[in-house]
Amino acid sequence: MADDERPDLTPDADATPTSSESVAPPAGETDDGNVATEDANVETDSTDSAHSTSDAETAAEPELGEPEPAAADAAPEAGSAPGMGRTVTVISLRVVRGLAGMAAAAAVIAAVGLVPLPTLGITPLATTVEPEPADLLALCPGATLRLGDETGANAGQPFAVGRPELTVAATGSPSRTPLATSDADSGGSTSAPTLLRVAPSDDAVLAAAQSQELDGQGGLRGLAIAGCSEPTSSAWLVGGATTVGRTTLLLLANPTAVEAEVEVTMWGESGAISAPGMKGIAVPANGQRVLALSGFAPDLTSPMVHVEARGGQVVAALQTSVTRVLDPGGVDLVSAGAAPSRDLVIPAVRIADAEGVASSLGLEGYEDLETIVRVGNPGDETAFIEVSVTPTAGDGPATSFPLQVPAGQVVDTALSTAFELGATPFADGSYTVTVRGDAPVVAAVRASTSSAPTTDADGDIQPGDADLAWFASASGLTGDVAIAVADAGTPVLVAAATDGVAHTLTLTPLDGGAAITLEVPAAGSAAVGLDADTGYLLSGAKGVAAALTFAARGELAGYPIVSPRAADSPLVIRP
Repeated sequence: MADDERPDLTPDADATPTSSESVAPPAGETDDGNVATEDANVETDSTDSAHSTSDAETAAEPELGEPEPAAADAAPEAGSAPGMGRTVTVISLRVVRGLAGMAAAAAVIAAVGLVPLPTLGITPLATTVEPEPADLLALCPGATLRLGDETGANAGQPFAVGRPELTVAATGSPSRTPLATSDADSGGSTSAPTLLRVAPSDDAVLAAAQSQELDGQGGLRGLAIAGCSEPTSSAWLVGGATTVGRTTLLLLANPTAVEAEVEVTMWGESGAISAPGMKGIAVPANGQRVLALSGFAPDLTSPMVHVEARGGQVVAALQTSVTRVLDPGGVDLVSAGAAPSRDLVIPAVRIADAEGVASSLGLEGYEDLETIVRVGNPGDETAFIEVSVTPTAGDGPATSFPLQVPAGQVVDTALSTAFELGATPFADGSYTVTVRGDAPVVAAVRASTSSAPTTDADGDIQPGDADLAWFASASGLTGDVAIAVADAGTPVLVAAATDGVAHTLTLTPLDGGAAITLEVPAAGSAAVGLDADTGYLLSGAKGVAAALTFAARGELAGYPIVSPRAADSPLVIRP
């Protein structure tokens, strides 16, 4: 029978699906008779829709004589497998599309991160200027000074005593120019501070030192030696005193063409010093100022001085002298030392004629012959310090002791503090003193020499010739450096490693001769005797602190070796 000849058994139009609707096979029936589908929102193409409609119509037209429930029972078998397959396929496609999308996003992110993107901006205009090499400079402090003239008048006025001998170590022939003006009225003379100058070149070096022996001239006695220095804007000076019989002068020399304005800051055993005239001190261009520390702080046992210059730069030093009762008892020029640090090295403390010093300590006015370390704390917190004393030769007694320095104060302590009562004093020789603590401090060591006292025909004890020296702390050298050995007795160079590494130093005489090799251990120090009034080139010295010391009967002095100032770096100028 053809389809169009069959009796109309199709359900009502409202219940018959149209060609645009897709009928999913029933997955089951709920209790209230509604058919629950697996996925009512699954979309299929037009072929699947037509196929589903045909299946539904076939299922809805049962054979004649069969009860209607039979068609309902067969419906799940006809559509169950295709529906489930489509669901799995759709889910798989969604997973694949998600993974593909994630891979594409990762590729885009990687491309953006790896490929440099164009930037917008304007490179600022700039010009790099290479500074012209500067002349090498060294300023020597000039002759020793006394207060008052030969008649004793003008007690507050400084006057030059004699003139120093200069030792110059340089390439070529440096020019020598005395400063034009001085408070000591020595401007333009050989007694004035002298500026040495060498034109720059790749192999140019310059070092100088001055020495002056005095035997009562101007009420001064002893050996005054100093290394000649480059001008600077900051200097730390440790040494001297302003108590009875002790005179300390602050020497400020300005070799530049610009007036310098100087501020002086002082501390002592009782704290910071505040006094009129310590700020705004004008040091004229090409001139020297001389200031007595007693004008700021009389009766000061332990001065520490910081000099700061603005405008022009200066070379600062202290001159200290001692009168023991009525006799001159020593003179020294105190060099600037290292800036405040938690780790300081004083590499060349010279002990000379220790037995004569020990036998003179009981004499009136000679009680300060004992070797001391002076530590100044310019900070705001108490410094806890460890002081160590090590002999250079390695065969003498080594000792150390703790020290506490209150904030803003200066403490003097005998180096023999750690020795037991009655112990043998330090033997003659060179020693390295290290000062380490938990706060930045400055330090120096004062030592003295004296021949043993004698007894005259009347049975009176006559003290021997005495002198003193302040040994400043030394900074680690930054490379090869020229050394000028002053013209004085038994010069000794002492070197100590500051970087914990052993060094091999070479000293080559600048005027020819055999080179000298000095092995410096990683811990400790080494010493070598040098020729007086000679210049050397010291090689392999980076990371080493070094100083020169001199000693003779009734004479003692020394000064640290300092690296030349680094050359100016290129300047970048922007409009």
